[in-house]
Amino acid sequence: MTADPAAPGAAAVYLYREETSDDPHAFRTVYARIKVLTEEGKAAAVVHIDFPKTFVFNAQGNNWGHMKGGLGNESTEGTIAPSNSAHWSMPSIARVGEDAPWDTDSYQGKVEIGALEGRVVHPDGTAVPLAGRPAELLKATKGQRGTETYFTMPSVEVGSVIEYRYQIRYDRYLAAPNWRLQEPYFIHKEHFIFKPSRQFVPTTQTGTGVASNALKDPHDNPLTDIELRPNLPAGKSVTRDALGNYIVDLSEVPALPAEPWAPPANTSSYGVDFFYTYTPDVKDYWQKQMSYWNRALNSYVEPTPALKNAVKEAVSGSDSAADKAKKLYALVQKIDNLDGSPDGAPLSGSEFIPRGKVETILLNKKGSSNEITYLYLALVRAAGIQAHPVRIASRSVRAFSAQYMDNIQLDTALVALNIDGKEILVDPGTKMAPFGMLHWAHAGAGGVRLDAGNKVETFITPLQRNTDNSTLHVGSLNLSPQGGVSGTLKIAFIGQHAIELRQLGMKSGPEAVKQELDKMIAAQVPASVQAKVDHVAYLDDPEKQLLAIINVSGSLAKSGDGHLAVPRLLFEAQEKNPFPPDKVRELPIDMRYPAQEQEQITYVLPPGFTLKQNAQDANLRWEENAAYQLRTKVAGDSVTPARVLARGFTLLDAKDYEQARDFYQKVVAADQQELVLTGPGSPSGL
Repeated sequence: MTADPAAPGAAAVYLYREETSDDPHAFRTVYARIKVLTEEGKAAAVVHIDFPKTFVFNAQGNNWGHMKGGLGNESTEGTIAPSNSAHWSMPSIARVGEDAPWDTDSYQGKVEIGALEGRVVHPDGTAVPLAGRPAELLKATKGQRGTETYFTMPSVEVGSVIEYRYQIRYDRYLAAPNWRLQEPYFIHKEHFIFKPSRQFVPTTQTGTGVASNALKDPHDNPLTDIELRPNLPAGKSVTRDALGNYIVDLSEVPALPAEPWAPPANTSSYGVDFFYTYTPDVKDYWQKQMSYWNRALNSYVEPTPALKNAVKEAVSGSDSAADKAKKLYALVQKIDNLDGSPDGAPLSGSEFIPRGKVETILLNKKGSSNEITYLYLALVRAAGIQAHPVRIASRSVRAFSAQYMDNIQLDTALVALNIDGKEILVDPGTKMAPFGMLHWAHAGAGGVRLDAGNKVETFITPLQRNTDNSTLHVGSLNLSPQGGVSGTLKIAFIGQHAIELRQLGMKSGPEAVKQELDKMIAAQVPASVQAKVDHVAYLDDPEKQLLAIINVSGSLAKSGDGHLAVPRLLFEAQEKNPFPPDKVRELPIDMRYPAQEQEQITYVLPPGFTLKQNAQDANLRWEENAAYQLRTKVAGDSVTPARVLARGFTLLDAKDYEQARDFYQKVVAADQQELVLTGPGSPSGL
C-alpha cells in the first residue's frame, strides 16, 4: 500500500490513534499506528511529545515514592539535560516542599516520560523495534515556543507501518486534557478517553475547611466541576460511559488543511479542551482570576526607592505625561529580554507573577517579556501616570475564548495608559516595538481586564492600520544604451517588518540583518541585477524608519533594434500572487497585519532615448479591503513609475479567498508590465 483512496495524495495516514488520560492514576498514554505512503511521509518517524499544558493540585497522598523525574525512570537529577526542565521544575534532592501541599511556591512538581516503546514494520513483515531506554531515546531541540522533546522511530521506509506508545506520568497534580483530534495526516480511526478525578465534592467538611482529598486551585478554591469546550465534526459529541469517563470516537478525520495565510491550527481544528473549575459561571471565573492576579501584581509592582530613583533620573518635572511615558518606555526597552520570540508570545505566560519586587528586573537589567511589562507599569505609576495592566491571548498562538476557563490562554500582558483623557495601549515587552505600536500578534487579540470599578470585562485590542506597516522603495538608477544599470536605492521599513529586522539585529548582529535583506531583495529583483545592502541605518532606534542603502548594478534591460525594454517596477519583477489557485478554501485568511507598499524609482535614460509610449496606468480597488495605484511620470531624460499598494484587512473569511486572488492577480499583471525605450538607432517609425 503506497496510496490511500480515502486520502488521495497523502504522504502518510494514521491507521489508528488512541489517547487515555487517567487523572486518578496520574498518567497519560498515547498510542499511534501510522502508514507511510511516500518519501515525504517518512517525516512521521519523528514523534514530538505533547506535554500537559496545565495542572490542578491534588492534596491527597505523597509524591516521593515512585517518581524520579525527568526523562524516564533511569534518569537522575544530574543527568536530565534541558528537555524536560523547560516544562517543569525537576525534583529537589532534598525533597523541598513535598510536605507542604498547599505551598505551591515551594512545591516541586515532577513529570516524566515512563513507558516508551515502538516498532517499525516493513512491507515484507520485518519488524525493527525501538530499542533503548527513554533517557537515551528522547532528544531536545530549541523550538519557537521553547524547548521541544521528541524521539525518532528507526528504519522507516516508504510502505512501513510506524507503531509507538509512550506514557507521561505526573505526580500530585491532575491534568485535564486538551485533545487535538486533527493532525497533518488523515486519520482512519481514533479513540480518546478521559478518566477524571472522582473528588469533585469534598467527602467531609468541617467548619470552613475541606478534607485533604479535595481538589483545589492555587487560591484554595475547591474545584467542584469539570467543564469542556468541544469543537467536533457535525453529528459528533463527547459521550460519557457508566463510570463517568469522557469519550470521543472519530473516524475518517481529514488532515489539517495546508493552506497559505492560515490562522493558528488550534483555532479551527477538531479538539476538546477540559478543565477543572470552581464555578461553571464564566464571568464569575474571570472576575476571581483577574482579582487574584491584579492583587498579586499590585504587590509586585508597588513603588520602592529603586523605582522612584529610576523615574527621577529618567524624567524631569517639566516633562508632560506623554513625554514621561515615552522616556520610561525607552528605559525599559533597554532591558535584556530573556524570552522574546518572533511570534509575539512570551515563553512564560502572564499568569506567573514572580516573588519579590519588580525592581529586581531593573537592577539585574534582564527579565521576561511580561516582567519587562510589569516594570514599565511600576515606573509609569511611580511617575504619577494612571495606568493599568491588561491580559491577552497572542493571536499568533490561539484565539481567546472566555468559555475556556483557563488562564493559560492569557500569555501576554500589555499596559493601558491614560494620558490627557485618552487611552494609549503600549507593548513594552516586545523588543524594538516603537512607543504605542503593538506586535501584530497583540493587535486584534482578545483578552480580559478590570475596569475602573474593578469589574472584569472581555475586550479586543485595536487592529492596526495599513500605514502602520509600510515598506518604501525610492531612488534613482542610470541606464546605459546596452541595458546596464547602476545606482543607489533606499528601502525604508516602518512597523512590523522593522521590528522583526531589529530583533534579528539585536540577536545576531548587523551582518545578519544585511544577509536577510540581501536574500529578500534577490527574490524580488530580476536575476540579472545585483542589489546588495551597503549598510543599514537606525538599526538601534525603533522610533525612526529602518533604512537600508542598496547598491545596484548589472543588466536590467532587454535590447534589440535600438530599443530597451525595462521592467516598469524593479522590486516586483519576480512577484507572484500570494493567493494561489485553490480548489476550495477551508480556512480563514490571516495576513497578520495590514500593510502598505510604495515604490518610486526613477530611471535616468541614456542619451537620445525616450519612452516609446506611455505605459498603461492602473487604479484598482477591492471594496474596503485593498487599493492599488500605478502611475508613470516622464520628465526630460527620466521616467519615474510610482506604485502604491494598500491592504487594509487582517482577517478574511474563507469565502473571500477568490476575490482576494482575483484582485492580486490584477495587481501582478499591472506590476509586471515593461517600459519600452526608443533609442537613436531604432528603425524609423518604430
